[in-house]
Amino acid sequence: MKIKNKLLKCIILLTAFNNQLFAQHTINKKILWTTDWSSDGKFIAVGGNLDTLKIYSEKNLKSYKSFPIKNTITRIKWHPSKNIIAVATQLSEDKSSIINLDTNERIKLNGISPDGARGIDWNYTGEYLAVADNDGQILIYDIKGNLIRRFKNENSKGITAVDWHPKKNILVTVSDKIRLYDIEGNLLKSIKHRTEEVMLLSVAWHKSGSFFITDDYGDRQDKSLLQYWNEQAELLRSIDISKGEYRNITWNPKGNRLATASDALRIFDTKGKLISEGNSKDYLWGVSWNKQGDRIITSSMEQNIIIWNNKAEKISSIE
Repeated sequence: MKIKNKLLKCIILLTAFNNQLFAQHTINKKILWTTDWSSDGKFIAVGGNLDTLKIYSEKNLKSYKSFPIKNTITRIKWHPSKNIIAVATQLSEDKSSIINLDTNERIKLNGISPDGARGIDWNYTGEYLAVADNDGQILIYDIKGNLIRRFKNENSKGITAVDWHPKKNILVTVSDKIRLYDIEGNLLKSIKHRTEEVMLLSVAWHKSGSFFITDDYGDRQDKSLLQYWNEQAELLRSIDISKGEYRNITWNPKGNRLATASDALRIFDTKGKLISEGNSKDYLWGVSWNKQGDRIITSSMEQNIIIWNNKAEKISSIE
């Protein structure tokens, strides 16, 4: 038993060390971490560690606005009905914030770890904003940026993503495990997604709320997994066809297609069947559908911003 415990500790330390090396490597690399299409379909937001949040017009793909934000923007999320965007940051002097594009007002979100956050999401009504930070905290804000509630993950490990249920005030977080909480902070479920010590990266509820998808880093021995879970967090299917980690995943508005950002743009159906695949010259990080569900935007490790159709065919790019 002692040998097994020592071996487990070594695996955990090695995984943490590899993740730290990766983080250090990406600090100095100019990566476009995240992108999101506005709910009305008029604007596209792109961020990364370029010291700027950039907003593009959907009509002509030209620059519309930009906001200076130091170092790394880890994730951006448009409000479900308003011209407001939530921004998560890390390794930055600028705190995570809510930005109103109509007034250019920026509301700083207090209480988040000094190391920043990677998870951010509006609930289905747009009334609440959840931020999941690098100290394992989940913080709930109202639309004006007032902190309503704060609770801790089971441990202090950084949370990589958070996603609200599409019909209930329940959220799922991913880090070393998958955890489901209600809005009061009560832990509803905690599960280890695979036997290996592999960090999860992102999560997306299906529009029906009956299941959700997660993905992870993978490691040198084990491929990155895309996994389908039912609402009770019971595993439905695992997919390991990616050559690299799945950085981000997102459903189209109809909920019948899942787009994934990895070594390629891959589109799956609700059962996990691969529908389309689009090759990429570099690793894709951000991914988002437009309002009509016929266009996808991706951002990448080499600062490429590509527009694809819903068959994963490249249409154009943003300079």
